Amino acid sequence: MNKNIRAVALVLAVSVMFSVAGCRKDPEPTTSETTTTTEESTTATTTAETTAPSETSAVPKKGEKIEFPTGDRYHYKMDLTLNEEERTIGGHVEFTFFNDSDKDWDKLCLRDYSSLFKNPTDAGYDSAVKTEGALTEITNVTDSRGSGTIEISRDKDVSVVWVPLATKLAPAEKMTLSYDFVATIPTVADRYGVSEGVFCVTNFYPILAEYTSEGWSHAAYYSMGECFYSEISDYDVNLTLPSDMVMLSTGVETGESASGSSKTITIFAECVRDFVFCASDRFKLVEGDYGDTHVRTAYMEEENPEGDKMEAEISLKAAIDSLAAFGTAFGEYPYKDLEVILAPISAGGMEYPNLVIISKTYVSGGNEDSLRSQYQEMADNVVSHEVGHQWFMGIVGSNSGMQPWLDESFASFTEYVYEVYVYPAKEEPAAMVIDDSGFTAVDDWTVSYKDENSVTINLPYYDYPDEWTYVSAVYWIGKDVLKRMNDILGQEQFYGIIHEYVKRNAFKNADQTDFFKVLYEKAGTDNEELNKVIKQFFDEKVQPSKFS
Repeated sequence: MNKNIRAVALVLAVSVMFSVAGCRKDPEPTTSETTTTTEESTTATTTAETTAPSETSAVPKKGEKIEFPTGDRYHYKMDLTLNEEERTIGGHVEFTFFNDSDKDWDKLCLRDYSSLFKNPTDAGYDSAVKTEGALTEITNVTDSRGSGTIEISRDKDVSVVWVPLATKLAPAEKMTLSYDFVATIPTVADRYGVSEGVFCVTNFYPILAEYTSEGWSHAAYYSMGECFYSEISDYDVNLTLPSDMVMLSTGVETGESASGSSKTITIFAECVRDFVFCASDRFKLVEGDYGDTHVRTAYMEEENPEGDKMEAEISLKAAIDSLAAFGTAFGEYPYKDLEVILAPISAGGMEYPNLVIISKTYVSGGNEDSLRSQYQEMADNVVSHEVGHQWFMGIVGSNSGMQPWLDESFASFTEYVYEVYVYPAKEEPAAMVIDDSGFTAVDDWTVSYKDENSVTINLPYYDYPDEWTYVSAVYWIGKDVLKRMNDILGQEQFYGIIHEYVKRNAFKNADQTDFFKVLYEKAGTDNEELNKVIKQFFDEKVQPSKFS
């Protein structure tokens, strides 16, 4: 992300800003309704040109729990140390996993995103930016099945690390990969970096890439949005850091011990795609609960302590409201914790398992009502969007580089879901116009379209001509398209379709065909109004004819 794009990242990272006028509703306890759920086939019929909707909408019960899957999972055991003075994070990792494909693996692919910050342009910065990053040291790499120390190699893209295996790993076979590493944390105000005494330590350790039908996935890193792709794993972490630091992380803290000027925190994170943490000796906390989930918001008191605390309290409330809204609509958040970090980052926000990083609001002044309005607008848009990612990136994973709409468009749509839940008396924004003359909002976007009436929202990131076109298509138009589907089918049915999609694909990596299978199964392939939207904004791979 270059410097100019960073200046508008807060606007781009979320959808259209709404006013906060209207009646705010506190989250209410969710209750299971008596809607009957019928077991139906997930395979579209191939015996007719079109399929009708299911006889029953099979809408899942509101507030239905999302259960962790049973069976074996990947497991990372980490002993880590944060060195504040050296700006390093490192330690020993034992990663136990199995070959979940139907092909032998003669090598492994790890992603080492931290190394990209050695060269500013590799990390998406202007070459003049001083990231002060470094190539991650990865040493003592061993395979539990023997053969001694393994010599790793890197691609020209230094984030792609190859680990050759002396003995192939057969399908379903298990092994433990052990390694030591030391990563340097860059000095940037970003999702991975240190700024103003706040350490955002994310995507910092070498993590196993995803193996697909085409082999190991190692698409290029980009900083405008989510581009990470990994498998569900459990994490047991011992993290040593300065004793005066407040730390928030993925997972649940299970213990703490002190030694001199340091402390070691024990953390267990169950069924997540990554492990991250943020730490600072400047953090203060406000805390609350939604059901069985404990929510903490970390903030810093600066020139306006009362305003800083107000922002934290509003952000905490927005996070709790988001859990209530999305849990009711799509299935209850299954984790015991959620962390919200108000940090000095230049982008609007970034999502990780159980933790979201939000750009703290810098205000130059104003009375209490003005401050509250600014903080509330940020929370209603940015916090809801990033918490929405807990479902669409976290619970249901996807290849965000190749199908970015599956997490960014859905997370942008959750902003609307949040608003309807929290402000039920507020007048809805005007629906997007979709007709033969195109849609009116295009006039305001200087982006490149394939024709004057259409833009495809389900392209890979790498196929858009520029970042502005990508952001406009995947964040803004994607949200409007899903909102239009919601208007056509009605809220109950459309929420139910997304809920069913979440239910079937929870803790897996989904493909866009998984969503459209549910959509066409529940709505049919012959809904002319729905098909018009799909024809205009999606490519041929997901058109109704492919599912009929």
